[in-house]
Amino acid sequence: MKIGILTYYGVHNHGAVLQANGLKSVLERLGHDVYFLTFERGYEYIPVSQTRKYKISVRSILFYFKYILGKGIGNVLYNYKKHRTLRIFRTLSFNLDTGFDTFNGDIIVIGSDEVFSLEIGYNPMMYGYGLHTKKIVSYAGSFGPTTIENIDEKEKRAQIRKGLLEFSAISVRDRNSQFIVEELCQCSAQIVCDPVILYGYEKEMSAFWPKESDYIVVYAYDSRMNESEEVVYIKDYAKKHKFKLYSVGYYHRWCNKNIDVSPNELLGWIKHAKLIITDTFHGSVMAIICNTPMVVKIRGNANKLAYLLNEYSLCDRIVETFAELPVVAKKTINFAEVNKKLKEKRAESMDYLKKAIEE
Repeated sequence: MKIGILTYYGVHNHGAVLQANGLKSVLERLGHDVYFLTFERGYEYIPVSQTRKYKISVRSILFYFKYILGKGIGNVLYNYKKHRTLRIFRTLSFNLDTGFDTFNGDIIVIGSDEVFSLEIGYNPMMYGYGLHTKKIVSYAGSFGPTTIENIDEKEKRAQIRKGLLEFSAISVRDRNSQFIVEELCQCSAQIVCDPVILYGYEKEMSAFWPKESDYIVVYAYDSRMNESEEVVYIKDYAKKHKFKLYSVGYYHRWCNKNIDVSPNELLGWIKHAKLIITDTFHGSVMAIICNTPMVVKIRGNANKLAYLLNEYSLCDRIVETFAELPVVAKKTINFAEVNKKLKEKRAESMDYLKKAIEE
């Protein structure tokens, strides 16, 4: 069948790219022709000045001038290289020639990632509007930080409900999203695993072996994990255990190295790390599939990240502050049990995906 995917494929982070590629790869394994559907994203819930970060134009010059002054030239150069690296990966891996409103294939799959979130803006195509296929399904869609109260505040309950009721099948990746769908539509939504977990990336994570050893991967947005207290605790722990600190995928000037990598190479760096310190959903997902010990700081992403860690009995990897880093890092993880749950989640999720597409 001819299947279109609607997701945030162009986001400037490796996790978004890996989840998009993971879903595409699984669908191709099932024998389908897969296309990524392009669209213009809405930004009505953030200040106009901030949209210039996302919509590059002449008007973006002032924004990025201020960005350079605030972040420093090292951060800017790193992110330029990262932008190029991710663009090359998308060019080689994604078919991006078809708009969502012109695709006339058999099925559109919406997801994964925060496709239902209203944090930045309302995007009607993510709720099925303007699509021209016989069937619309979602796979591991998420409302992210959006709650039912946020939806009501923005007066989007009726629109979202009407759109979702046209879906042939709905699946989400966290309990908050499941609750919202059930509240809005009075119908069930199955919780499935993220496409990064579903696909597994076993071949890719084993294909790249870093020349470095005895290192910790820091995987956090470059706007976070920079407070002096956090940095001191992390650096003290690394120094005590004679580990190098490598920020892979993001820029942190306090680390020993900032490494620009392709999405697949990132998995190799994480697989062979002694530890990953992260505060992101996909940082934790990658640690789980790579069987790498992790220490996780939960910030404003508890809806999805806390649920993920609870799914795999990894809540003891959470720190309130990085003063707890030595204690949490010392705990062992029963990866045999984690892998058993991974196998179960993949089987349940694959069963949903096949039925959603074929029935």
